[in-house]
Order: sequence, then structure tokens, then C-alpha cells
Amino acid sequence: MIFVGIDIAKLNHFASALSSDGEILIEPFKFTNDYDGFYLLLSKLDSLDPDSIIIGLESTAHYGDNLVRFLITRNYKVCVLNPIKTSTMRKNNVRKTKTDKVDTFVIAKTLMMQDSLRFSSLENLDYIELKELGRFRQKTVKQRTRLKIQLTSYVDQVFPELQYFFKSGLHQKAVYVLLKEAPMPKDIGY
Repeated sequence: MIFVGIDIAKLNHFASALSSDGEILIEPFKFTNDYDGFYLLLSKLDSLDPDSIIIGLESTAHYGDNLVRFLITRNYKVCVLNPIKTSTMRKNNVRKTKTDKVDTFVIAKTLMMQDSLRFSSLENLDYIELKELGRFRQKTVKQRTRLKIQLTSYVDQVFPELQYFFKSGLHQKAVYVLLKEAPMPKDIGY
């Protein structure tokens, strides 16, 4: 087997490859977090047997998602590792160094040491994205609710009479248009 370790960052990633007996097949190299960089990675992997390659990277927010999706669509086996596993391997490293280049080897060695590997799939990625969108929507709804409460509080202080003109409440388009044009009672001659 060939183990490729990728250290993920926002703008640039580093990657290296080790054989199952620890021989360095690809020295650590930097590539950008975009399609040009992804194709650079593919060009480096071209010299290796694609059926023997297992690619690993740490779970790092969303920075690696595009790369994982890109690799899976090209039929690579990709494992997203829990950083706790790589941290344990890093602690066992004699030099105790943490650099992007060294981390590629730590990630590859962590892959080697796993009893069983869970490969990512497009369905997994879709599920994760859906979950993130659901959380984003939930936060947005909470934020909207807070803003409505805050607006009601301000209107109650500055223009308390307004609530009597709109029986269905303050939070409708007509009220927002009115408040935008005439935010104070004196602006409409009241």
C-alpha cells in the first residue's frame, strides 16, 4: 500500500507519500487549495499505482472539503482522520516538531497504524454539508428572532403608537417600509 498524508490549511496544503514499509515515495511538497493545486497533486500521484493509494488528511473545519470531494470523484480512497489520532502519533515522534512537512509524514504513518480505515464517500460529504446548512439556518433564524425582539423594543420606546395601526404586528413588509421612510412619529406628522 501507498499512504499519502496531506496537511490541510486555508490557502496551501502539503503532501507526501510513504510505502507501507516506510520508504519515502514523494517528498513533502506544497500545493494550493484550488483546482490548479489539486491537479499538481494528481500529477505527483501519477507515478504511483492508483489502486494502492490511500490518502489521509486531518479533519480541519471546511478547508479540506473541496479537495476530498475532488479526490473521491477521481476514485481515490480518502480517509479524514480525527486530529486526536494524529496528535497521538505526533507525541510519539522523537523530535516533537510540528511543521507542515513533518505533519504529512505523521498523517501517513497514522493511516498505516489504523486497524481499519473508514473511507469518505460523496454521500458522507453531502450529509455533512446538509448538516452544516441546517445549523446555519438554525443560527440565522435565532439571529432574526433576536433582531425582531430588538426592533420591537426600540419601536416601543420611540413610536409606541405604531402597534395600534397594524393589528397583525410590527413584523411585516408594510411596517418595515414605513419605518424606513419615517422612523420617528414626527416624520409622518403624528
